[in-house]
Amino acid sequence: MVRLIAVLIAALALPAIAEDALPPLACEGNGPDWQLGIFGDQAQFTFDGAQIEMTIPQRTQAENAPFPIALTLVARSDTAIVILNERQCDTDFVTSFPIETNILTQKGETPVILRGCCTVAE
Repeated sequence: MVRLIAVLIAALALPAIAEDALPPLACEGNGPDWQLGIFGDQAQFTFDGAQIEMTIPQRTQAENAPFPIALTLVARSDTAIVILNERQCDTDFVTSFPIETNILTQKGETPVILRGCCTVAE
């Protein structure tokens, strides 16, 4: 499954963006609950009862547009692909986040797509 996700991101990869083009982000979603913090080339992903420290080896964005942005997150035994879109977004707890996100990851061998929202981290 991890290899499938890596192949999908490689197939969809667009020109890389500069490391400093994305501010630190705080993201969350419900059903199931999850949180994601993005800080430079590091991410902290909390999902399914685990808090995982991940690196972000690749960032890509649409050609001639600031969004969407795709991030590849990698840890020793986990991976995730994060797609960010500049679109107003609401969660069960907060309204009017400026960025919508979809995360493609896995729970064991089962593929999972998580939906949620992000804002600039304080």
